[in-house]
Amino acid sequence: MRLITAGFALLTYAFLNYYIGLRGLKSINTKVPVNKYAYWVIIAILASTYFVGMIGGKYLPDRLGRAVNTVGGYWLAAFVYFIGIVVLLDVFRILGKKLNILPGFLRDRTWLVAAAVVLFVGIILAVGTYNAFMPRIVSYEVNVDKKAGDMEQLKCAMISDVHLGDTIGRDRLRTAVEKINSLNPDIAVITGDLIDREIEPVKKANMLEELKGLKTRFGAYVIMGNHEYYSNDVEEITRMYEESGLVVLRDKYIKVNNSFYLVGREDYMADTSGYHREKLSNLLEGVDKSLPVIMLDHQPKDLSESRAEGVDLQLSGHTHGGQFFPVSLVTGGIFEEDNGYLKDDNFNLIVSCGYGTWGPTVRIGSRSEVLDININFTYFS
Repeated sequence: MRLITAGFALLTYAFLNYYIGLRGLKSINTKVPVNKYAYWVIIAILASTYFVGMIGGKYLPDRLGRAVNTVGGYWLAAFVYFIGIVVLLDVFRILGKKLNILPGFLRDRTWLVAAAVVLFVGIILAVGTYNAFMPRIVSYEVNVDKKAGDMEQLKCAMISDVHLGDTIGRDRLRTAVEKINSLNPDIAVITGDLIDREIEPVKKANMLEELKGLKTRFGAYVIMGNHEYYSNDVEEITRMYEESGLVVLRDKYIKVNNSFYLVGREDYMADTSGYHREKLSNLLEGVDKSLPVIMLDHQPKDLSESRAEGVDLQLSGHTHGGQFFPVSLVTGGIFEEDNGYLKDDNFNLIVSCGYGTWGPTVRIGSRSEVLDININFTYFS
């Protein structure tokens, strides 16, 4: 069934690329003669590059693999906008002809319309690149009505979904570490998908060495995301994280400073990857819930479980906030909260749209971020 679904999706993608290419060729040909063979070869290369990089990128030389992944990602983003614009223009053109209200430039200067569309999409991609590569610090204030030893406040720095690999490298992680350190946090947390899927690029560039530069009062913690499981070597990734100075929480909890609990959950992918995601009620056995309970869970799903088990603050990622419009409309419909802060009585949830990107290195309607979370313990005896 999966093969049938994948095959249908690929055929649909191929047809839509042909549709974009055909509309572009007809528009350009009215002004400039085009070598049709060369034109369609270029369209075919652009349309297939992302999948070539995803499937065979690891077999290519480093620079070529990175270039293939980058070009493929940009085309994937451009494809989304091209198909939307071309469909809208065709609908407008058909209605305009039937109602005899079609503007002359849409009929006589289609090459100019094509140029305007390409320019518009180019501007979108340029803005999206800026949003992806220029991370900002986003601050949240959270009140937890519990006593936390002698602590009145906890300053937590958080990143999620870095996706280190062929496209996002060591320099991006170094910037994240610098931004985290600038916050002077008590703890730092990484809520999954630190590595994209392939371990080798991360090892070859010794990317995780940058994490040894993290400066916190109570340590730096990480959980697994779905992409760590896609690697099919989660034990090796766990070892790599630990060697870089991170505390790995895989269905574990730790009592920090005798003041609060930090809980880290296995990702949902564990159950389909030969591992097991423990029920939260079982995981929290032995936790003194009179103290604050802060939980790291990559995917912000099944929030009723977190509410029922008395979690005070859940920190999640995974969604990328949709990463770019109109995908953000989908994630906004799937998740109760796909980017930002949700408060429901004593339960608090913060979902980061992520530090890195997956697929296209583009963000429209979201921006790469490092979270500065100030947790105030407001209980007074």
